[in-house]
Amino acid sequence: MTLNPEKIAASDLPSLLGLGFDQLRRPIWVFDDVRKRKVYANRAALDLWGAATLDDLLARDFSDQSPAVRTRMEDIAARIEGGAAVEERWTFYPNGAPVTVNTTISRIALPGGGHGMLLEGAAAEIDAQQQRAIEALRHTSALVSLYDADGFRIFGNPASLASYPGSGVRFAEIFANGDAGGALWSSALGGEAVEGAYRVITAQGERWHGLAARRTPDPVTGELCVLVNETDITEEVEAQSALADARELAEAAMAARQDFLANMSHELRTPLTSILGFTDLLAASPLTSEQQRRLGRIHDAGTVLLDTLNDVLDFAKLEAGGVDLETRPFELRALLNKVSGIFEAQALAKGLDLALQVDPACPDWLEGDADRLRQVLVNFLGNAIKFTGAGSVTLSAKYRVGASAGSARLELAVSDTGVGVPAAMLETVFERFAQAGPEVARKFGGTGLGLAISKEIVQLMGGEIGVDSIAGQGARFWCVLDLALAAAPEHRETEAAQDTMRPLNLLVADDNEANRELIGTLVRAMGHEVDVVADGFAAVEAAASGGYDLILMDVQMPRMDGLTATRAIRALGGDTAATPIIALTANVLPDQVAFYRASGMDDHVGKPINPRELLLKIAQWGDARDDGRAKPAGRATDGVQA
Repeated sequence: MTLNPEKIAASDLPSLLGLGFDQLRRPIWVFDDVRKRKVYANRAALDLWGAATLDDLLARDFSDQSPAVRTRMEDIAARIEGGAAVEERWTFYPNGAPVTVNTTISRIALPGGGHGMLLEGAAAEIDAQQQRAIEALRHTSALVSLYDADGFRIFGNPASLASYPGSGVRFAEIFANGDAGGALWSSALGGEAVEGAYRVITAQGERWHGLAARRTPDPVTGELCVLVNETDITEEVEAQSALADARELAEAAMAARQDFLANMSHELRTPLTSILGFTDLLAASPLTSEQQRRLGRIHDAGTVLLDTLNDVLDFAKLEAGGVDLETRPFELRALLNKVSGIFEAQALAKGLDLALQVDPACPDWLEGDADRLRQVLVNFLGNAIKFTGAGSVTLSAKYRVGASAGSARLELAVSDTGVGVPAAMLETVFERFAQAGPEVARKFGGTGLGLAISKEIVQLMGGEIGVDSIAGQGARFWCVLDLALAAAPEHRETEAAQDTMRPLNLLVADDNEANRELIGTLVRAMGHEVDVVADGFAAVEAAASGGYDLILMDVQMPRMDGLTATRAIRALGGDTAATPIIALTANVLPDQVAFYRASGMDDHVGKPINPRELLLKIAQWGDARDDGRAKPAGRATDGVQA
């Protein structure tokens, strides 16, 4: 009679087989060859699975093993059918923790017919590398979790279990935003790489986690799973958020400061235009010596105020990175002569010897920002004249070796025999608002910004700046710059264009009555005809009548501002629309000037007005008009600068 193995009591199987498996220390299992179910386990195997008796172990339903396990068992059964033994390594989770054993699997005959699979186990030794990996996984602060295809966690390292305690944890439910969690799960399960920062709900409360999830087979069963790695980045996210808030506040503060500087510049330059302009006009009138002296006091005070304003604005622009260097050829010796010439009268009045020394090895023409370089040297010379009561001041230029091909290295310096710089101040003399002490500040005045501005400019040019001084024995301020060599331009700009140009018919628009009077007087003195109006609306009406060669346009005016008026004039068509328009305004910040050009104005003259600059601009655009150039250099069309 044939016995069905499933009808045999588990306790009877060893005796029927005639084997004493229970006495062995290594785990032994017997599987039915048909359904691949356990039909016997010895005492060592029961201990491994935490079962009290064989019947207790067999009562656990293993019939629903995963397809991957069943496929593996069927493959082994096929391999041992011919009588050969197979060695395999298996990992079990008898108590939730992995246990790895090496097994030898062979085929045995079962009582009453049929065959079974005999598995003999031996504890597998974990090599050092595996042990390190296990310990790292156990002790890392990173959260490592494995989720099955239904989204339930089937494994978590200690960090994961501490953050998401309990059983039945689902991937989508750890997120503060459940919809986002569901979408991420679908993406990960579908094979997409999921990575990013997400808000999650942990046992410690809501946190930000950097999360990476990818699809992977279960290392035990081979079934589809999702492996998730998480790192707590709450502090980093909060720090970035605080930084973003601080940046936003800083940008708002910067914008407010720029608005303040623009308004301050306009409000101060507008009255200074009249103060300096009319003092210049009065100085050319018949006056007594006492009147001339008092007028000079007014002019000097206005000039100091203008210099202070320019220093503040310059430093603000440099500090905010709002200064772009203009690179063009310039003649070195001509530049040095002009800078020296600015201070000849002051040096003569104080009885100082003002000298210029230029190394013959210095090149004639260089390429760079001559205006900014002039500003540095003017600051050096201005301080030297101011702080020197007797003796001499020398401006020098020396050629130094070390520049790359096509460039020249120059050392530009100003030496004096004045009060010098105290040793304690040598390290801070180029810092903002630094002065050589309260006594010096009271005696000589100044903003304490000139040298700070010079340092910013020189560093912007890629050079070095410094000072050598002994208190009471004078000072030597210097800078070293590498400047590109340049050839003399074929055509040099003439400054005498006004001597040969024809009289022009000009329109001046300005809402300030004193400015209209001053500008009208200056322009008429140049030999031109002038009409003046008080706002942009009147300017458009006057321009529409035609006949003007050039328009000088204030920007901030009632009824219609200068920019709106400019756009209206450009829309008139014909020759009138091509009339050059120069912005004549106290707004002088670079972004303001650029905006005026982009809005259709051709050029800019800042207030307080420099008569020489105004004359040159009028000559330049008057010549362009005569040549029939509808869009001379600088003209912007359709809001884009040409």
